[in-house]
Amino acid sequence: MRSPLDMLTPGQIARSGRFVALATALSLGFGYVTDTLTPTMAGVGSFLLANALLLAAPRQRATELLGAVTVWQCFAEFLSTMQSGQFAMWRLAVSIATLGCVMAVIRVQHIRDLTRQSPDIRLADLDRRTVGGIGVLPRTDAQLAELRHEEAA
Repeated sequence: MRSPLDMLTPGQIARSGRFVALATALSLGFGYVTDTLTPTMAGVGSFLLANALLLAAPRQRATELLGAVTVWQCFAEFLSTMQSGQFAMWRLAVSIATLGCVMAVIRVQHIRDLTRQSPDIRLADLDRRTVGGIGVLPRTDAQLAELRHEEAA
């Protein structure tokens, strides 16, 4: 028996993620404005927003998305503080810690991927910042000397 979820495409999931991310951001914003957002609801909302954004923007780097959510939540918390007169430190801490947990899971997945691809190469030797083998970082003096067939200084 096939599940109805088997009929979904990744594009449909991404479009649904956009809708969920927008609805979650509006709900969190309303909670901050009315000062009715509890730390538990802030944590759940942060988790839902982070996952929806990661699904909604698959070409965007996860660290950039989660960093933007962190900045947005800090800004919303400070605006809420200006309006209500009291700073909800625990609410902010729970929200940011939730985003940190999402980032930790992403980093673990990255390490797992590296382990599958090249398990015996040191992390320092794995320069993943290349496009088609062309390094994005400028070459060091030693690398340039090697390319010129010279001895390094």
